[in-house]
Amino acid sequence: MNVLKPHLQTTIATLIAAGKGQREIARITGVDRKTIRGYQAQFAAAQQANSPTVTTGSEPQIPPPRPPATGAHQLSACAPYQEFVQAQVQLHRNATAIYQDLVDQYGFTASYESVKRFVRSLRHQAPKQFDRLEFLAGE
Repeated sequence: MNVLKPHLQTTIATLIAAGKGQREIARITGVDRKTIRGYQAQFAAAQQANSPTVTTGSEPQIPPPRPPATGAHQLSACAPYQEFVQAQVQLHRNATAIYQDLVDQYGFTASYESVKRFVRSLRHQAPKQFDRLEFLAGE
């Protein structure tokens, strides 16, 4: 079955509900009669599915509650090891190596992602240096 744009589907549904025939709907909309027949069957099946004895949950849904907002930022799991991590960052070691050392030497149990976030907060990149060259016109 062809898939029609929503406005054509609505038009076909309205004309079917008004009791128009397939030929007349095809003439009005320019849609093939076979396509209209398919949509007519689809609309009839949808009407039968909505029986009056079954509740469909017409009550508005209440979204789940949001987690409570914390007033302050939580400390990182890496905070107790800040001196060690800072020393490693100054030696230009990457977060993977720092994480492995924390696990081996200190029995670190938190995730690698927490180490990555902590290292990212400690790294300070100096702005790129640029020289401003000033010349007179034509020099």
